[in-house]
Amino acid sequence: MTRRAPRPGPAVGPSRREILFDSAARQLNRDGVRDTMLHDLAAGLSLSRAALYYYIDDREDLVFQVYRRSCELLARALGQAVNEERGALGVVQGFASRILAPGQPQIAAMTELGLLREDDRATVLALFEGVVARLGDVLDAGMKRGEIRPLESDIVARTLISMIHSVPQIFNFPTALGAEGEGDFIALLKTVMAHGWASDRRRVIRPLAIDLDPLRAARVSAFDRQGLAASKREQILIAASDLFNRKGVDATSMDDIAAVLGATKRTLYQHVGDKRALVTACLERSFAITAAIQAQGEAHQAAGAKALDVMIAVLRASAETWLCDDIIPMRVGRGFDAHDPADKARLADYIDGLGQRFLGYAERLREQGEIRPEIDVVALLPVFPTVAAWLSKGLVHIPPPQRPFVAAEVVDVHRLGIAPL
Repeated sequence: MTRRAPRPGPAVGPSRREILFDSAARQLNRDGVRDTMLHDLAAGLSLSRAALYYYIDDREDLVFQVYRRSCELLARALGQAVNEERGALGVVQGFASRILAPGQPQIAAMTELGLLREDDRATVLALFEGVVARLGDVLDAGMKRGEIRPLESDIVARTLISMIHSVPQIFNFPTALGAEGEGDFIALLKTVMAHGWASDRRRVIRPLAIDLDPLRAARVSAFDRQGLAASKREQILIAASDLFNRKGVDATSMDDIAAVLGATKRTLYQHVGDKRALVTACLERSFAITAAIQAQGEAHQAAGAKALDVMIAVLRASAETWLCDDIIPMRVGRGFDAHDPADKARLADYIDGLGQRFLGYAERLREQGEIRPEIDVVALLPVFPTVAAWLSKGLVHIPPPQRPFVAAEVVDVHRLGIAPL
């Protein structure tokens, strides 16, 4: 299919078009694609359906145009920062300030790229990778001039953009803890990007082992019928979680999952159930993976390990699970209101419990003098999941030997920031 260029429209068209896509971006961030209704968008803007279709072909085209516009907004904000700010650190903070400034159009998180047609997806990814490459160039130049600490520029560029991309979703979440207002949170985010939250940025982290092997898909004997059934179910949940993370829940069909596994839909129904049951099982498995990692962290804590070492070990292990083909938890939290009511209640409880656990870590860090006094530990909590969010999208293949390094580099972005140590 040949993609047409955006219609210029009459004199009022461009303004109306921008308002339409801004409204759509907000709804996509809040509800996901499934609950973004064209008639609601039209009614909210006092547009007829015919007028709405002047700007878009269908809902899929709307998603494409919103995603493309989000990449263009990122590119424009970064370009302005490069031209107007001094030094690499100034560019990064100026980039965040421009894209997240109050009153600016909201960027969409692009969590459902799999819904797009192949050529549209390629267009969006090319634009996005262009932003990543330009920000990586800024970081590389900054390292050469001594303006930022040594780091892996591509990984850190993706992590910084992930943090920026996640801000609109954080404020749509019903359990975003401690954020008094968007402006305060954005100021905190910029501080973390620059200097992290650690009181001693030169402190060497003692590597604590978090064993991921119990979380991997088990290999069982061909004669163990019960074990084989459990193994098949686990493989289904891994494949489904991976597709849900990369494509979005709504864009992933049972046929897609069966095709990846080389199985039939009947096999999926036999071992898990229908799609709703599959989503529920993937969510519960994700909760269990997080709980298992945290349990190992708490065991280290009970054995006398420092709170900072424990927290970093838990964060690194959690980030690494997104990269392990034989683990891959489902990323939770997108389209919160679209979940089944029972799943939504479990999800809210899970997020609340996760927040309380990290608040406990943060309070111990505060007691041990590991967090700078001016950092609001409660407001800091929503930052933690944003840094590793991009790892779940499968946009970059990371070979197994490099995965622990990538996870550590990602986590260090919010612990240390990018300023020189």
